[in-house]
Amino acid sequence: MPFPVDHTMPATAARAPETPVPASPAPESPAAAAPAPFGLVALPLILVLGAFAVIVQKMAKPIDNADTYFHLRLGREFLEGWSPRDPGSVTRFATADWLPTQWLGQMGLAKFEEWFGLPGAVWLSGAMVLTFALVLFLVARRRSSLVVASFIVPVAVVAASPNLSGRPQVASYLIIALVTAAWMAAGRNGRVPWWIIPVTWLWAMVHGMWSIGVLISLIAVLGIALERRTPRGAVLRMLVVPVGSVVAASLTPMGLGIFTSSARVGAISKYFAEWGPTQFTLPHAAVAALMLVAVLGLALRSGPVPWLEFMLLLLAGAWLVYSVRTVPVAVTMLVPLLAARLGRVVPRRAGWRLELPVILGGFVLALVSLALIVAQTSADPINPDNRAEASVHTLADGTGVLNEWKDGGHLLWRHPHLDPVMHGYGDMFTATEIQRNYDFVRLEPGWIDTLRELEVTEALVDADGKIAYALREALGWEVVVEEAPLVHLRAPADWATGADAED
Repeated sequence: MPFPVDHTMPATAARAPETPVPASPAPESPAAAAPAPFGLVALPLILVLGAFAVIVQKMAKPIDNADTYFHLRLGREFLEGWSPRDPGSVTRFATADWLPTQWLGQMGLAKFEEWFGLPGAVWLSGAMVLTFALVLFLVARRRSSLVVASFIVPVAVVAASPNLSGRPQVASYLIIALVTAAWMAAGRNGRVPWWIIPVTWLWAMVHGMWSIGVLISLIAVLGIALERRTPRGAVLRMLVVPVGSVVAASLTPMGLGIFTSSARVGAISKYFAEWGPTQFTLPHAAVAALMLVAVLGLALRSGPVPWLEFMLLLLAGAWLVYSVRTVPVAVTMLVPLLAARLGRVVPRRAGWRLELPVILGGFVLALVSLALIVAQTSADPINPDNRAEASVHTLADGTGVLNEWKDGGHLLWRHPHLDPVMHGYGDMFTATEIQRNYDFVRLEPGWIDTLRELEVTEALVDADGKIAYALREALGWEVVVEEAPLVHLRAPADWATGADAED
């Protein structure tokens, strides 16, 4: 993928000759360009390589995120014939007319599972997180010293850490960092980042956050226009990028349906905690907020803030406070902004010629190490030998199973012949069905009648949870098999016509 280079040539090289432009920045002083002492090279490199090692350690474990499992299941369905324009449903209890927002990413994840089993899926997830960290380093290094870039990477990874898992969204985060850096470079050299258009075409099939890239492009073009340093013709050419990106997204197999699918996500976001407002008492959110404060403080102390930087900073701040899900979006946008500001106050010394080979070598070593480790640590699913899991697996095809919402993705993958009542892929459910699932989780009045209407007579739930207690103690459901942490329960013979118990 092309990467925006931080050119130091005079700005006139990229503008019409008749247009007056600001003078190029003064060259660094000999002292600032002097070779760095060994310690100022070795320690930052160790910090970046250490971040790679921590990511390997955190990712090399069995998949315990239910969302990863339903991505694997959906990816398998697309591999086996689902169309992005007309997908099916993985359970009869989800009947919304939906369109996928990340089908290509899901197919990639499922393909690695097909080739290498669960370790393959874990490796691909870890490789994406490692690539995310590498991209952040490269973006920061373009605008700052090795010391600054090596400091920013672990800070940003910590700030985004809750969202760095086996989900296609990680691809969105790293592309957002590249797009933000590209527009910052365009503001300096006047060059149009045309590569964003074809990347958006691919991005729109991998994950639904492609529209954030379009918004960043629009905001950046507005900021560049307000600065009045770039010729009008160049600004108009830049405007083609967000417009062309929207056109490119509409040319994916989903067609124009890609726009309605994004609106669908917004309509049901209130039902999901990750779309709730950011909680700044959480450590990762506090770190992200500190990044924003640092950029703002450094910008204000240096005088008037350029429009482009101000607009990007304002957008990053909006994503930071908008929701838990968009905190990493803010973090990735802040990385080039923070690097640029710190790069002005921390002296830049001559780079070590082996710096990039060492970083890339460490990245490759991390990928290899991850592959070797996951083969030993990540082959088993959740509760691999649980007898309650094995018991429900023997049920007939199409059997409805009441389950814990948090376990729905795992059930979809592990028992593909069953129909769990709940799972976390909200796009597939109507608003009424999502509310129904909430009522089950909270045992709201009327949940028993609803369960009877669904004609569900089997359950796989937490053995010590309130759903298991209500089914067993209040409604007389029988224990088929119980082995912590799960219990397989079955309704009594007269369940369908029995009198209601207390809700």
